[in-house]
Amino acid sequence: MTVAIAPLTAEHVPEAAALLDRWYGKARRGVPLQPGRAAGSPGGEELLGKMLAGPRTEAVASRGGDGTMTGYLVAAPVDLADDDRAALRAHPRSALVGYGGHALRASRDGLRDDVLRGLYATVAQRLVADRRYVHYVDLPADDEAALGWFRCGFGLERVRGLMAVRPKGRQPRGVDALSVRRAGPGDLERIGRMAVEAARADRGAAVFRPQPEPALAALRTHYAGALADPRSGAWVALRRGEEIGMVVLIPAEPGPVVPEGCVELVEAYVTHVARGEGISRVLLATALAWAYDHGYRHITASWSAGSPVSAANWPAVGFRPVAYRLQRVLDPRMWATPQR
Repeated sequence: MTVAIAPLTAEHVPEAAALLDRWYGKARRGVPLQPGRAAGSPGGEELLGKMLAGPRTEAVASRGGDGTMTGYLVAAPVDLADDDRAALRAHPRSALVGYGGHALRASRDGLRDDVLRGLYATVAQRLVADRRYVHYVDLPADDEAALGWFRCGFGLERVRGLMAVRPKGRQPRGVDALSVRRAGPGDLERIGRMAVEAARADRGAAVFRPQPEPALAALRTHYAGALADPRSGAWVALRRGEEIGMVVLIPAEPGPVVPEGCVELVEAYVTHVARGEGISRVLLATALAWAYDHGYRHITASWSAGSPVSAANWPAVGFRPVAYRLQRVLDPRMWATPQR
């Protein structure tokens, strides 16, 4: 398929947004708990307008022989400080195609892949010239759309799940000598220490993600605000006086894949020696009961696709995938060897 690729600018936003809204509307019908766009969630024009207004954004669109837009792609640079918590989950110098950052016109099999490859090749060349060799894509959990990116060399890096928060129902079985108490500002050191231990686990199999020490140091005090915020909740699990687990919930920002009235599970940890006893289920049940009583009707969480613990546990307790983060890491020799 022959397409013409040119810069995507402000005058093209309505046409591009129509492609995006059509795709997201279809994707939401196939995603659990998302019958429509959440109130307060930005529409296509708003999402694209914010992206194009960002600094050093790479934005292109493709058109077929009849002049109709067949797709677009917007990538933004990502630069993270050493002590930024986000550096625990993303490369500090990378690029991101965020939610709303791409959409393709429906077409026959194979043609959409050709359009996406052309768009990505154009943008990726510029990203590599800017020495950005790690590329991310955020999109709804649409397997057909993800497959197009897989055919461009991407893989599944992270999954976001969503679960309904319901009135207290069947509770998990008790755990011998376990007690769970609400955490407050005085528990910052405990919560921070266990959050760091949870993060350090990502250095191992099969995540193998660097966990910079400055970012881990910042993580120790990251939840000071949440522990003092009545809209947030945190709990510590103890056995015979020993702290063996914790969970932290904060209000979730509504967005393309997150509805209103949603709380986010941002931390969950059980010590290695206490795993397999149902402690995480007791902690989650405690947190869900609090969330329902405080007006939250959904809970979201994200996990590494390569984690043998998280990738098995969170779907098992009821989280349904609603979004994917895809990743492509270019061969490190690209920046170690002069390119001809």
